[in-house]
Amino acid sequence: MYGPIMVIYFAQVTGSYTTAASLIALKKLSSAAFEVPTGMLSDRLGRRGTMIAGAVVMVAAHLGYAGASGYGLLVAAVVLEGLATSLWSGNNDALLYDTLLGADREEEFPRHSGHVNSMFQLALALAAAIGGVVADAWSLRAVVVLSVVPQVLCVLVALRVREPSVHGPLESNLLAHLGSALRGIRRNPVLRRMTLVSALRYSSESAAQLSPVFVAGLWPLWALGLWRTFGHGVSFVGFRLSGWVVGRVGAARTLLFGELFDNVANVAALVKPTVFSPVLLGSPAYGMSTIAQQTLLQREFSDRERATMGSLGSLLGSVLYALVAVGAGLVADRWGIVAALLAIQAVVLVALPLAWSVLAHAPRPPACRDAPLAETQGKTA
Repeated sequence: MYGPIMVIYFAQVTGSYTTAASLIALKKLSSAAFEVPTGMLSDRLGRRGTMIAGAVVMVAAHLGYAGASGYGLLVAAVVLEGLATSLWSGNNDALLYDTLLGADREEEFPRHSGHVNSMFQLALALAAAIGGVVADAWSLRAVVVLSVVPQVLCVLVALRVREPSVHGPLESNLLAHLGSALRGIRRNPVLRRMTLVSALRYSSESAAQLSPVFVAGLWPLWALGLWRTFGHGVSFVGFRLSGWVVGRVGAARTLLFGELFDNVANVAALVKPTVFSPVLLGSPAYGMSTIAQQTLLQREFSDRERATMGSLGSLLGSVLYALVAVGAGLVADRWGIVAALLAIQAVVLVALPLAWSVLAHAPRPPACRDAPLAETQGKTA
């Protein structure tokens, strides 16, 4: 529920947007530090246990946010959230894909992943609306305190998840396992490009933490929750339709055109801010682009290093996120929030030629589906 006001809450506690941005960056850096170990943990010890561990750590992080009176406890909380995020980042998509793979239904991944992610967005939309009302009626801290409750429920849900069967023999030790995953990415040109695209898209999510500052200059505080609810509602529709769209036009095309559309919409919203700008700001095509990205990555990952390869990509994304978040915070303090958000968009533009290069190697296959791209080049993960 604190999503729409997170950066404002951090700034309220610490007294500075730069300090608030540094906390967001620290969360991503801590996630980066834990990414590879937690990915290998998932590959070697199981998806279910890794998911439960992430849920428990996330409860501890939210308790830290709720009780924070200064910078110190916020630092501890963001480090814990970074750990929880890393436990989930490579693990949860791998759990879904492996579950489908065990039933010989892996081609259904875009549809099921889209449906799962659409429910995330529906929950976020409802939570954002509630959070906006609570913030206006009581306080920002009240929103953060209430946000602990869903995380406790998350632990209970995670306990009911079943472990999918493990595919592929494991390497004899952790270093060999990591080396095998790195070689798999290095030798697969499509996987290399998609890893970079994923990292750049992830770094752009720092805009989501700064955007409320921009919207607060155009809309009243109570409307921030409605704005976030609208964004999640659009994402819900995008995720829900993503399986159908990917099946019709292909994952690579969906990713490229989705990113292009989002860039144009964001620049239009920021160049000449009006009361309608918040409606355009964000990622209208985020749901479809994300499922297309996940589909392309999962097809190229090897079975035995699936979570580790995903975590390596998340590691790169977390480092870029931290750099972009701190840079944007400095730009915001010096030149304003619009300049900061435009700077983030400039970084995201780098992903477009990479996505185009992936599309250039993707033939239009039978049944309107992208074949595993590595197969079209004689490469394997």
